[in-house]
Amino acid sequence: MFPREDTTFIPNLDKLIHAVLFGSFVFLWSYYYTIKKNAILINRYTVLLVIASLYGIATEFIQKYFIPNRDFSVYDIMADITGAVIGYVIVRIKFSRFKISADSSL
Repeated sequence: MFPREDTTFIPNLDKLIHAVLFGSFVFLWSYYYTIKKNAILINRYTVLLVIASLYGIATEFIQKYFIPNRDFSVYDIMADITGAVIGYVIVRIKFSRFKISADSSL
């Protein structure tokens, strides 16, 4: 059985993990698209940000309605979206040296 949340040594550690996972998701996929095309693909980065945010929201609702003994948490959603935004910002800063591509298709 998993330990209860109130028995962890670091408070809200799961929120940090949510943020790191969703930030990594956005960063790594953006990195892949940048290396593949050798250009900043701002539209793709934005689409990845939206996909990651919607995925975080969807997983919480799936937990609420379809998985027994799992809780819905608005704070988890906020951590997911915050992580995705941080990943997006890092990508935009890191890859700003590349030219901007007019390619808007996924």
